[in-house]
Amino acid sequence: MNISKIDFSENEQISLEGFLSYINLPENEDKHFELIDGNIVMMSGNTSSNHMRICGYISRKIGNYLEGKTCEVFQDPNIFLYSDDIGHCKNIYQPDIIIGCDKDKMTDRGYEGTPDFALEVISKSTAYKDYFEKCGLYMLYGVKEYWIVDLKKNQIIVYLNGENTPEIQKYNFNDKIKINVLDDLFIDFKEILKIVDKKQ
Repeated sequence: MNISKIDFSENEQISLEGFLSYINLPENEDKHFELIDGNIVMMSGNTSSNHMRICGYISRKIGNYLEGKTCEVFQDPNIFLYSDDIGHCKNIYQPDIIIGCDKDKMTDRGYEGTPDFALEVISKSTAYKDYFEKCGLYMLYGVKEYWIVDLKKNQIIVYLNGENTPEIQKYNFNDKIKINVLDDLFIDFKEILKIVDKKQ
């Protein structure tokens, strides 16, 4: 998705209530927004077919594995990142996929709190935020595992949250990668290569 900032006055930060009021305006009904460090950012819907294929494949694998289990998988949810010792919610993201294991956190607004797992499939317009801004905040707020899937670069980066600094693992699309927050689920990226359009 492409990103463009909403035109508010310089350095103005929006409260959680202001963000929710804004996105619920009738003219914003079919639009997608994130709140990034107190700033409203619009996500324009030009997701590529490869992006959708990758997300669909991984989400199906996780969903099938989790059938009958406590944890759930969600695609494109609003996640509200906040913690009492860090401060008020200034970041509401829409990652491509999350795994949440606390059913009380899933509400009509989205996932209110830190998910166990988050995954972003890179597109050109979101790469910087996914690699840097979001990654740092996911680790800060306690996401246990964060994947960045980058088809163009033929790489998957896995961040595992630690006490001081995250452990970083790097893979490519020839690898079979374990989702660490689950007991025994692996994603085979060779299978994903079979379904993507390599001309894109």
